[in-house]
Amino acid sequence: MPATATQAPRTLIPLVEAELARLVGSGEDLLEMACLDALFPTGKLLRPTLCIESARAVGGRAEPVLSFAAAIECLHVASLVHDDIVDQDPMRRGRASTAERFGLAEALLAGDGLFTAGWVAMLRTGPAGPVLEASRAVAEAMHAMCRASMLETTIREDLSCGRSAVLEVIRGKTAALTGAACQAGAILAAATPEQAEALRQYGELLGTAFQIRDDLLPYTAQDRITGKRATSDVANRQPTLPVLLAYESAGEHDRRLLTRVFHGDADPATAHRDLLDVLTRTGAIAEATRQAHRCVARAREALDGLPSTERLARLADSAVDRHR
Repeated sequence: MPATATQAPRTLIPLVEAELARLVGSGEDLLEMACLDALFPTGKLLRPTLCIESARAVGGRAEPVLSFAAAIECLHVASLVHDDIVDQDPMRRGRASTAERFGLAEALLAGDGLFTAGWVAMLRTGPAGPVLEASRAVAEAMHAMCRASMLETTIREDLSCGRSAVLEVIRGKTAALTGAACQAGAILAAATPEQAEALRQYGELLGTAFQIRDDLLPYTAQDRITGKRATSDVANRQPTLPVLLAYESAGEHDRRLLTRVFHGDADPATAHRDLLDVLTRTGAIAEATRQAHRCVARAREALDGLPSTERLARLADSAVDRHR
């Protein structure tokens, strides 16, 4: 079975997982236990995979960037731990979230622990010059993520915010770090500035496509497949791209229905069912899927001229065909 965007190449999985365990410890105290619980079982490992494959795309090897790649996953998972606290979501990756299992205070500290473990690992990787440049790219992406997360809280329940606001959230919360992962891998492999920039653009476009598909999963896959509550966005009154596309093209009746879903007191299951009906009826699901495909096409174009891009091209193609 070929690897997809939701699954790192099999040869990378044990390497990244072993490095993650080395970075956070063996679980000897509560902090290490909570960090390991958040990391394992691992998710898609998309960001470390992109970092390593970007290094390979410009002639580098996996081993010199492995620790940096695993560190990016630490930062990503830390953001998920904190995200679940903000959203008050009890599930992550098909099981109880870190906050649900350990408590809010412990989850906050576990997120901080993962952040610091990641930064320490990055700054210990290789020659200082490339490491600082690569770390700066990741730091800027993490700052963009914080800003986007704050923006996301301000548009909660707001169906009039427009698709541009949601796309800004996607760029900051998801695309910036996937782009930085690619850029960092290229920098650490001594890529030219033009190559590193091309890979950053590829990563941002792939991240955008990936997030659009992720926002579609509650309406195209069963809860048991996605590993998260299908009703999560509805319960949090969080507008996503497919929802705003539906709102923009809906008639008066469907707009009133959407407003009731996001401002009423219907139970989440009923609200989700009504929302699915509107998204299907207005063609929003199909339009969001088309937008994801356009991002993938542009991501593939960004790879033109790079030495070895077969693996990255496959990752891009599979990003819009994921079912979990």
